[in-house]
Amino acid sequence: MANRLLLVGWDAADWSILHPLIDADEMPTLRRIVEAGASGQLLGTQPLVSVAQWTTVATGKRPWQHRVCHPIERITGANQAVPVTAARRRSRALWEMLAQAAKRSLVVGWPATHGGRTENTVLASDRYAQPTAAPGIKPWPPAVPGTYWPEEAGVQLDRWRVSPEEVQADIVSLCIPEWKKINQKRDRRLGQLRVFLAADFSHQTAMMTLLAGGKWDFAAVHFPALGTISRLFLPYHGARPNWVPEAEFGLYHNVIRGACRLLDQMLGRLVQAAGKDASVLIVSAHGVARHVSPPARVGAVDNEAWKSPHGIFAACGPGWAGDALVVGATVLDVAPTVLTWFGQPIGDDMEGRVLVEGFAKPPEVTRVPSWEPAPAVASPPAAEDSGSADNPKAAAIVRRESDWNLAQSYLDAGRCEEALPVLERLFRSFPERLELGHALFQCQLTLRNFTEAAETLEVVLEALPAGIWPLLSRAELCLARGDIREARSRVEEARALHPVQPDALRRLGMLFLRLREWNALADLAKQALKLDDNDPLAWLGLAEAQLRKRLPAEAEEAALRAIGLNYYLSDAHFVLARALLAQGKWQRARDAMQTLLRLQPSNRAAAAYVKRMEGNRRP
Repeated sequence: MANRLLLVGWDAADWSILHPLIDADEMPTLRRIVEAGASGQLLGTQPLVSVAQWTTVATGKRPWQHRVCHPIERITGANQAVPVTAARRRSRALWEMLAQAAKRSLVVGWPATHGGRTENTVLASDRYAQPTAAPGIKPWPPAVPGTYWPEEAGVQLDRWRVSPEEVQADIVSLCIPEWKKINQKRDRRLGQLRVFLAADFSHQTAMMTLLAGGKWDFAAVHFPALGTISRLFLPYHGARPNWVPEAEFGLYHNVIRGACRLLDQMLGRLVQAAGKDASVLIVSAHGVARHVSPPARVGAVDNEAWKSPHGIFAACGPGWAGDALVVGATVLDVAPTVLTWFGQPIGDDMEGRVLVEGFAKPPEVTRVPSWEPAPAVASPPAAEDSGSADNPKAAAIVRRESDWNLAQSYLDAGRCEEALPVLERLFRSFPERLELGHALFQCQLTLRNFTEAAETLEVVLEALPAGIWPLLSRAELCLARGDIREARSRVEEARALHPVQPDALRRLGMLFLRLREWNALADLAKQALKLDDNDPLAWLGLAEAQLRKRLPAEAEEAALRAIGLNYYLSDAHFVLARALLAQGKWQRARDAMQTLLRLQPSNRAAAAYVKRMEGNRRP
């Protein structure tokens, strides 16, 4: 491989927004990288909390492993939030692993790095861009302690921090051409935009300074502005929602587009500063939702409803394949891929895979038990330290949200037994929180704790109005208990309500699947895909339904779409293999079953299929 790799993190970058800009030649640097390199979607894990996702990118571990589950470490008596620090992280980051191989790293602005100290690493933490003086005062006093490692790096980097006042009118005009029409006393979003952009410009100047200042092997820089901008301005991008005033929409319609163009310009300068012998890898840990609700209805616990799990992956330069499509990548794959790119082993405790299809030549993948100093042991929930904060009430909120994020990570990994006590504790304390009760109910059903699930459901139903949600929940409980007749009755009632909410469609589809209602499942999956054709579960449901309807070619196509969106969706590989068998494509079916067994070594059904196919020499 090449000697050096530059990892660029763009928060909330989404191909649905970037591709039209690439096609319009408004992002020429990204276009060259995509055309000359390897690219694809990057699927995030749950929860879609930015600090947790970016720590997963850096460690190759899920939040339940690295324990960075919340952006806030504690709340002071003055009600000030202290961002999470590197001390909270329980897993080693890429620069720490590479340091053991004598590789030199540069790290700027990466979340949860404040206070980090790593050999062979120059670090400016995620608090680098934080103002240290009131508006208008310049130069700023030095950054807060813990921002730099080694500490003397601050002598070089402190003066490159950009204040919001330094974001000039020509930059603002790129995002809001008619910004002078804004009444800034009533609408403070222009000032917020300058704050967001100043953070990106600070990270850019710091990384440019470090790239030019010495030898390095690995460099990682995070740009948060597109994420914070999208959270605020996403309703103004694309078609105008009917709840957004027309004049306001016209004023802010260009913000996200302008922010993307600025990112592309900065990327071009970084690539040039890194040098021709360096490769570049651009990732986003999540994307943005296609349909945004009015602010009053966005989010419940962590206000992440504006996010989509589909981010981006793009790599170019020596060592990477040209014009290659990377399929089914996840944030868990980034760290193993980077380690392999440097010729280093990946840990057996890393769930992700090496994205070998993105390499110019198939790499040798080696393994070690773990990069951790000792085998990873489950730590206490990450927010327990918040109890020592000066503000107990605020600390309790942080602890609750952190525990909820931890539980979601357990559930996303299929670790229901570990999630159960966390959810039980949360639901006892906050029985009015419907999302907690629903998660506990589903967890209890999975563990076949039917008595407890029924008790949880009764508490949840007290707060739910009559309609689709009680019907779906009662149907799920009946079906789990084996009461097929009652379950089918509830499902028919729910179907008659013609639900359109994505979550309702997903749950109803699962019930159709278990009741073997193939025509209904196919119709429902197609309805869900009209709302979001990036939904891997909808494609999976369609694939299973088409296969059962004896349409194997259509099932194969749908299964491949599901796998392309989520490579680790094991059921999709199983449907694909069966669809290929039904068409007599024996070798491809064997390959699909072998892939499934790599994902799930204990899958007895797949093992039985492979055993039956052994020795079959059909083409």
